[in-house]
Order: sequence, then C-alpha cells, then structure tokens
Amino acid sequence: MRNLFPGVRRLFFAFLLGSNLCAQTPSAKGPDKVETVLLTVEGKVEVSAAGATTWSPARTNQFLHPGDRLRTGLRSRATLRLSDKSVLRVNELTTLKIQPPPKESNAPVLDLSSGATYFFSREKPASVEFRTPLASGAIRGTEFDLAVAEDGRTVLSLLDGLVDLHNAQGRIDLQTGEQGIVEPGKAPTKTAVIDAINIIQWCLYYPGVLDADELNLSADTRQALSASLDAYRNGDLLLALGNYPDGRIAGSDAERIYRAALLLAVGQVDQTEAQLKELQAASPLADALREMIAAVKFEPWNRAAPPSLATEWLAESYYLQSRSQLEAALLAAKSAAEKSPNFGFAWGRVAELEFSFGRTPQARAALEKALQLSPRNAEAISLKGFILAAQNRIDEALNFFDEAIAVDPALGNAWLGRGMCRIRQGRAERGRQDLQVAATLEPNRSALRSYLGKAFGNAGDARLAGKELGLARRLDPKDPTPWLYSALLNQQGNQINEGVRDLERSQELNDNRSVFRSRLLLDQDRAVRSANLAAIYRDAGMTDVSVREATRAVNDDYANYSAHLFLANSYDALRDPKQINLRYETPWLSELLIANLLEPVGAGPLSQYVSQQEYSRLFETNHLGVSSSTEYFSRGDWTVNGSQFGHIDNTSYAFDVGYLNQLGQRPNNDVSQFNFSAQVKQQITPQDSLFLQALYSDYEAGDVQQYYNQADARLTQRIKETQEPNVFAGYHHEWSPEHHTLFLGSRLNDQFTLTDSSADILVFIRTNNGQILNLSPFPFNQFTQTNRSDLEAYSLELQHIWQHKPGTLIAGARFQSGQSDTAARLDHALLSPVFSPYDRQASTDLQRFSVYAYYYWQVLDSLQVTAGLSYDRLHFPRNIDVPPITDEEATRYRLAPKAGLLWSPLTNTTLRAVYTRSLGGVFFDNSVRLEPTQIAGFNQAFRSLIPESVAGTIPGSRFETFGVALDQKFNRGTYFTAVGQILKSKADALVGVFNFTNGAPQALPSSTPEKLDYEERSLTLTLNQLIGDNLAVGASYRLTEADLLNQFTEIPTSVSPGARQDVSATLHQVDLFVRFNYASGLFSQFDALWSQQSNRRYSPDIPGDDFWQFNAYVGYRFLQRRAEFKLGLLNITDQDYRLNPLTLYSELPRERTLAASFKFYF
Repeated sequence: MRNLFPGVRRLFFAFLLGSNLCAQTPSAKGPDKVETVLLTVEGKVEVSAAGATTWSPARTNQFLHPGDRLRTGLRSRATLRLSDKSVLRVNELTTLKIQPPPKESNAPVLDLSSGATYFFSREKPASVEFRTPLASGAIRGTEFDLAVAEDGRTVLSLLDGLVDLHNAQGRIDLQTGEQGIVEPGKAPTKTAVIDAINIIQWCLYYPGVLDADELNLSADTRQALSASLDAYRNGDLLLALGNYPDGRIAGSDAERIYRAALLLAVGQVDQTEAQLKELQAASPLADALREMIAAVKFEPWNRAAPPSLATEWLAESYYLQSRSQLEAALLAAKSAAEKSPNFGFAWGRVAELEFSFGRTPQARAALEKALQLSPRNAEAISLKGFILAAQNRIDEALNFFDEAIAVDPALGNAWLGRGMCRIRQGRAERGRQDLQVAATLEPNRSALRSYLGKAFGNAGDARLAGKELGLARRLDPKDPTPWLYSALLNQQGNQINEGVRDLERSQELNDNRSVFRSRLLLDQDRAVRSANLAAIYRDAGMTDVSVREATRAVNDDYANYSAHLFLANSYDALRDPKQINLRYETPWLSELLIANLLEPVGAGPLSQYVSQQEYSRLFETNHLGVSSSTEYFSRGDWTVNGSQFGHIDNTSYAFDVGYLNQLGQRPNNDVSQFNFSAQVKQQITPQDSLFLQALYSDYEAGDVQQYYNQADARLTQRIKETQEPNVFAGYHHEWSPEHHTLFLGSRLNDQFTLTDSSADILVFIRTNNGQILNLSPFPFNQFTQTNRSDLEAYSLELQHIWQHKPGTLIAGARFQSGQSDTAARLDHALLSPVFSPYDRQASTDLQRFSVYAYYYWQVLDSLQVTAGLSYDRLHFPRNIDVPPITDEEATRYRLAPKAGLLWSPLTNTTLRAVYTRSLGGVFFDNSVRLEPTQIAGFNQAFRSLIPESVAGTIPGSRFETFGVALDQKFNRGTYFTAVGQILKSKADALVGVFNFTNGAPQALPSSTPEKLDYEERSLTLTLNQLIGDNLAVGASYRLTEADLLNQFTEIPTSVSPGARQDVSATLHQVDLFVRFNYASGLFSQFDALWSQQSNRRYSPDIPGDDFWQFNAYVGYRFLQRRAEFKLGLLNITDQDYRLNPLTLYSELPRERTLAASFKFYF
C-alpha cells in the first residue's frame, strides 16, 4: 500500500510550483559538441580513423570525426546520425567517408565510394553536398537514396526535395519522385518517376515468420546449422544470420528457404528472391516469404490455397494487417500459434495484436509465452516496453526498448517506443530524434511518419509536421491517422476550414465512423483522442455540427471519454450563468462526470475551465499547466476563471477557481458567484482508476428571473446559496476494452436562503364551510419572507458498459437519500393581528431509486436502433419552497421506455428519431447521474422543462419527448440540419397559502394543489457553408411554440379567472453569421439575430415583440492558440426588447455593450 499513490507526495510540490511553471518540461541537454554518431550496427561494420589504413570493428554509439571512414560487410547494415542531426542508413557492401562541412554550412559532405545509402533529414532545409567517383551535387531536400556501383555508376533517387546533379560532362535538376543516373564518361540523365518502395526495399523491416520446425531439415543440416538455428529459435535474427556458416552452399530446398528467411531479416529482398528461384519444387514456405514481402511493400498477393502451416498463417497475419483487417490478422496469428505451440514468433505476434485491441491481460499471457520460447525476439521485447509504458512504468519500459534496439537495431517499433518514452519524460528533442531514426529504419510505414509529424507539431514546427503527414498519406492512402493528425495541426495553426476537410477525409477512411477512434497499433494514443476534434467545427462557427459529431462518437463508442467531454462543454455553453433556467444542468453535469470517470490519467486536464478545444497535447508527458480566462462587459460585468493543473506519473490533478460578477440589466438583477474545485485522478492499476472532487460554491443574487416587463421584477428579493462542499468519488475498472464498470459516490450539500420584504403569498378568504369566496388583494398579500433550507444528501450509482460487435449495453442502478431541514418565517406588517408571525420548521426526506438499461443495437452498418427502459421511485417533500411550507411528502413511480433510431440511407445523410419518458428530481440530485443523457443525438435528461421564470422549481415532474431530425452533408462544404421536437412536462405541485375564515381572529397556514401541463414544439433549420480557406457562413431558423395549462384546482375560476391559465407563445428566431479565420491567428465574426414573438390568451394581453440585434467580434490567437484576445461590440443598434419567458431563450443584452476577453493556457 505504500506505493499505491507514488505521485501524491510530488503533487504537493507540483501545485506550489505550478503557478510559476509552464507546461513544458525542459529538455535534457546533449553534448556541447555535436558529432556524427554510429547508432546501429548490424553484422560486420568497420571504421577507419582519419589518415589510418587499418580497419577496426565499429561499436554502437561510437563517434565519427571528419575524415573517418566506415564500411559494411556482406549482409550488414548500419545507421549514422550526422552532425546536423540528419540520419543516414547504410546498406551492405558500402564504403563512405565523413568529410568536414564547408565553412558556410554545418552539414557534413557525404563522400560515397561504393554501396548504397538512404538519407533522411527533417531538421533543416539546408543543402546537403555529396560526392561519388563520377558525380557530385547539392541536395536541397530531406530524403533520398544514393547508390554507387563498383564501376562508379551513380543512381540518385530523390524521394523528397530538389537536387543539382552534375559532373564534368553536364548537369541536371531533379525534383521529388525523380531519379538521376550517371554512367562512366557520360553526362547525368533523368528517368521517369521512381517506385520509392522498390528503391529503398533494402532498408525495410521484415519480421521473422518462418517456423524452423516446419523445414524438416536433415539431421546433417541441423547439425551444421545448429548455432544459427538456436539463435533463430531464440528470436535473434541477426545472430542467426551471423552464425550461418560463411561460404556454405545450401544443399536442399529446405535450407534455401531458411537462408532466404535470414536474408530477408536484413532487408536483402533481391537475394531472398534469388534464393527462392533456385528451389527445385514449389513450396508453401517459400510462398509465405513472398507474401511477407508483399505485405511489407504493400503489394497485392493472391493465395493459391488456404494456409495450413504455421509459417503460412503468420505471413497471412501480416498481410491481413497491411490491408487493415486487424481481427482477421489476429485470428491468423492464433492459428499459427495453435498449429505450432513452440513457435515463439507466432506467440509474439498474437501478443502484439491482442495489445492493439487493448486486451492487455491476453497480450501479457501471450507475450510471456513468446519470451519463454524466444527470449531474444526483439519485437516481443519491444512489446514488453509498450505494455509497461501503457502502465506509466516509463523507466522500466525504456530498459526494454534499449534491449530490443541492442538485439535488433533495425526494429522501428523499438525506436518509436523509446522516442515516445523520452518525450513523456520531457526530453522532447531526444525523443524526436528517435522517432526520426524509426522512420529512417522503416521509411515505408505510414504510422511512423504520422508519429514523427506529431513530434514536429508538438515542437511547433508546422512545416515539417505537414511534410511528414503528407508523406504518411502517400505511403498509405487508406490510413485515416495522418488525416486526423493533420486536422489537429491545422486547427492549431488556425487553418480551420482545412482542418475540417482533413477531419472529414479521416472519417471517410475510417468506415465513415467517428474519427475519435485511432486504428494505430501499440500506442494507445490517448493524448490525441483527448483532443476534441468536434471543436474544429465549433471554431468554424458550426456549433450544431460539432455537437452532432460528439453525439455520433458517443453512439459509436460509448466508452470514449473525449466525446462525453465535448458534449459536456457543449451543454455548458447553453447553461444560464444566472442559474435560473436549469434545462441543461443535468446533461452538462452528467456528461462531465462520465468523462472524468472514463478519462485515462494524463489524457487531458481535469480542469473544468480548460476546454478540450484549446487542449490538444499531441503526446502524453509529465507536465504542469496554468490557465486563465477573463471576460469584461462595459456594463460592469466580470467573469474570471483560472486553473492550475498537472499530470505526474499516475496522478492528474486540477485546482479551479471561478468568479462571476454581473451588475444586471435592471435594478436588483445582480449576481455574484465564487466557485472553487479541487479534483484528482489516480491510476491505481492499468485497469483501475480513482477520481475525487470537492466543490465549494458561494452564490448571491437579487431577482434573476426573466420577465416580459422588466418593471415586474422584485426589488427586495435576495438569494444566497452555498455548497460547502459537494464531494464526488468515482471509480473506473476496465475489465477489457469491451467491458467497463463505473461507480460514483457523492455527498451533496446545499444551504439556500431567500429573503423578500414584499413577497406575494396566496391568501384565501373562505366561508365557514370552507368555500373560497375571494383572494386577498394587494397589499394584503404582501409579506416579509425569510426562507432557509439545508440539504444534505448522498448518492450511489453503479453502471456497467458492455461494448460488443452487435451493439452496446449500458445498465446501472442509482440510489439517493437525503434530508432537508427548512425554516420559513413570514411577517405581515399591516395586519399583524390577523397574520401573526409565521415561523415553521420542517424536516423532510428525499429518496430516489433508479434502475435502467439501454441497448444500442447496430443492426446494419447504416442502421442503429436504441432501446431503453428505466424505473424510478422518487420520494420527496411536497412543498418546502413556497411558504407556508409543509412536511408533507409524496412518492412517484415511473416506468419509462426509450427508443431511438439512427439511419444513414445514403452517404452523408442521417435520419434520427427518438421517443423518451423520464422522471425529474427535486433539487440538483437529478443531475448527479451516470445514466445516458442522450439518445440518437437528442437530450433526454432534464432538470426541468417548464422555464423556472414561469413556474419555479417543481419536484417530481414527468417528462416526455419526441424528436426527428435530418442531417445532410454535401461534398462542397455544405451542412444542413432539420430538427423537430416535442417536449412535454406534467407536474403536480403544492403551494403554501393562508386561509382566512370570516369571523376568525387569525389566518391559518395551509396548502393548495397546483397542476401544470406544458408542451413545447420546435422546428430548427440550420445551414452552414465553408468557403475557401478562411470563410464560414451560416444561417439558422428556429420556430418555438409553447403551451402552458396552469390550474389551481381548488380555486373556482369565478373567484379568480387566473386560477386556470391556458396560455401560449410563439417565438421565431433567425441567426445569421459570417466568420473569418486567418492562418495568422486573426479572426472576426459578425452576427445578426432576429426575434419575433407573439403571445395568446394572456390577461391582460402582452403583445410580444419584433426586433433585430447585431454583434461584431474581432480577435487574435497566438502562441499556437495558447493565448487568445477578443473584442466585441454587442447589440450595435442599442435595441431593447420584451420577450415572454414561456418560450425558453438565452438572455440578450438590452443596450449597446462592449465586450473584451483574454485567455491563455500553458
């Protein structure tokens, strides 16, 4: 237990230092003098010092100086990092010399006498000079293959860049994809576009796939090759080749196949194919090697017969992976292991693929078997490093990556893993250099190029990042990953429209599913998944599209925390900062809690104020961060949010502070709120994480309700509410990528005080037999009111998520229990003898029990059907809000069915439909939940539906929703959405009254029932268009009709016509915007909002309103979007308005207002 939270002690110091530290950890310093370094040695590699005539064996990490020479022997290779940080891959039978750089350059001159080299540089766009016996030149590029034959014939294949190739006979210029040839005594010539993969096939990596037991070698052959075979079975391909007897001529087809497999392990494809051509008869083992070559080179392969041998199954596994058929690849690998249980390479392959699916226990079991059989298998050793890295055991992982590199220096995955670990440790430059070596060793792998592009993007070099991702796209046009990274980098570079296009291309390549999912193997890529890709749409002003993308991601992969977090952010933008309209409180808090429980430690900041829109860290690192956001309005309003957050090893934390001060837009309309939150998340084991949060809030306000006529507002009402603190404790256990168990325990505390010296209280004048004769008129119904309510409640919820091939099952149960102690006092100054001071205390209980189950069934690729059922039992106080209060309690039961439909009959066309029923809560207890909040993209979780400004807070409301939608995307950057909804709410309330009977000396406190029936019908049409690289325009129209039937059933309408109100309102709104986003960071937007409302059956009549408001913004993002300044002028025409709150709306400025904001995060 002592080491259960190893990062906690360090967290305390991290917090003390956090406000003065930025998020980047300083990189480790390298040597003062940069030299050429020999990174890898494979086979026989020798070095001769400057001026020497003798050669000595080379060693890994040996420094080479100007004038030194290097040569490789037969079936040998080497890798150099030159003094300018370029990487040089050296083929067999190559001799080269390190010449000093010219005075005007830091790049050394490549003097190649014979052989072949592959040059890779991404550090500087400077020219690289080279010399061969027949030619010389300057390459203003970053990637090329240079080969010199024994007679001096020179072939330069330019994969990227420009070259000036010349000799005494002539000169030519080459461009990317072209090849130059220099024959003895002739001028250079240019050939057609090259096939890059075939040119550099000698430096590609070919895993071991041959099962030596299937060769059936003769006893004599086994004896002669015993040392080589022992090394091979141990997994050491290079040692197996080195132990193969020099000069031996294979005497059988079986031995020729074995020798071909060894040659393939060092990339000698031509020699491998030559060996296979010498076979006397066709062999399935030989075909397996040919299939392996096709897989690595991404060439077509047609199998003559189904696999039967372990070797065939293993080669088939790699080929299927190259075609992105990962599940079939895993089945093929398992077949290889079942066919030959002692085949170490097969078990290593099974482990690798199991890990790629996130099934870590199965991967560990297969890996243990692989390392028992083949302890020198570099791929298995490297996989061990990846598994440890996924557990945040970075130092141990580095040891295994170093071991894998030592066993097989040509293994790109080992360099990839070490590079990522170094970046995780804050050694970004060293890590990037390792990723560059990985890409040099296996230049055909799109994934390695994508990671290198990420690394350059992480370093702020958008040019090199874009170049690498472009190469990745060309290497594997069907891989969505480079398009995904490109979208993120374009967003960081403020190229929003281009980012949207890249994002959509990634979606198309990912079977038209959400691109939140990464298909990369080995690295879980949690950091990139945390970047909220849907926010790119929001940057373009397309809020509806962005929310739809997040809901689609939830439907495709419910355990995807990033989509839940974006939904929470989206609902947060709809919340009322004055906290009077509470419709979106429940989906916001619920989605935020789910995201926090599912989020892996270190994947993103826990802070509520650091939006995933800004946070797009491309690699996981230990880091500390600080963020701040300040917004000011010329009417005197301030909003300030700040956060200090960090990630250290297995621990993430955040401390958030928020302050809101609004003076209001009428007398006594002010709001002041202070929030403080501390949250921490601990990764206990790779499958278990713990989340803790404590939230303190202090809220003070006047009358913040919305009114049609601002003169109707209360001038004497004051509210104070504190929560000290609310505590949340969550636990997440991941049984496998398909199974997740979530637990949430909460302690809820709320202290609410309301005072009003002119509160309206119902007073009934009754006959002796109880009949209501009249209602007491103003001012006799005016009281001085003081209400105080203390709530303490506890909530427990357990949920299980099961994601399997046909669909996703979500089932859970929630139990809540609490007690509210309420004290209410009413005084009547005018009629104190009749209304003696009312002072009542009530202690009431709240209990809720809920069980639910949802099934998201993927009937077809284009059709998803959702079915759900919930049962709720709610026991609650009838009235502790409107005095005279009562301790009367009630119980509600509701069996609530849910149904949803997502259908894509055509590409880019989606039809959605939903029907739900649900039961509301009492206070904010209904918001503390893990139960799904949305079905088919429609919200089904409400704290309330009837606007609070109309009816107040009504406990135990019953909700019913219907919805249909059409989402259409066109190929020219056009997006259209049509949404129709019907929302219904029914409630039975109890309202405090005084009964005054004729002849009685005093009025007596009592209660009267109230029934409410609300229906809201809405139609929303949205059209968005991207234009060019910088412009986005949009238009939306929303029609809302709301009906409310409000009855005080005990009051005859003959006594008070207002006892039965059946009222309606219709609101039309058109929202137009034009938004410019420039790559420089400058952005601007112009909005026009038209509102037109009519009201019916009100007495006295309220005529509605018809008005336009115009807003304009200009802003600037800089420091890679880490900082943003925005200035806006709201309500330019100084237009006031009157809107009926029966149709829910966001409050608009009532006068011309200047708005300024500044935010940053580091």
